[in-house]
Amino acid sequence: MYADYGAGMATEETREPKKIQTFIVKMNPVAKGRPRFTKTGRTYTPKKTKEAMDFIAQKIKENREEQIEKGAAVSLYCKFMCKRPARLGKGDKVLKTTKPDVDNYLKLVMDACNQAQVWEDDSQVVEVLAQKWYCADYQEPEIQIQISRI
Repeated sequence: MYADYGAGMATEETREPKKIQTFIVKMNPVAKGRPRFTKTGRTYTPKKTKEAMDFIAQKIKENREEQIEKGAAVSLYCKFMCKRPARLGKGDKVLKTTKPDVDNYLKLVMDACNQAQVWEDDSQVVEVLAQKWYCADYQEPEIQIQISRI
């Protein structure tokens, strides 16, 4: 993660350092699946998406310090470390330029943060930085999340 991410976001008027909350969730990242429809027209969330969102929310809730108050602007940084495919062989981490799209990974994390009550609503997120990588051969898949008030 970036050690100084969020540092220096204090304005001249406040001079108050911004609090950063960091979460590391040990799991292979999952992209948010599209809503599905039953034959009767009801919508539902795919099982894999729901299980991943519940797991991320649980891990965040266990380590969350406090809820960010309503109306506060939030900055979000996520690094998605995906399982390395065998075709890449051994080596260092490498950027993942294949599907799924990074925004679908991000949607799942933001919904999990809503569920874990990190903030009132994900509409408070005004700044986002997200990356998706294949792990190095010696790393385990994980999702790294940093949240700070702006």
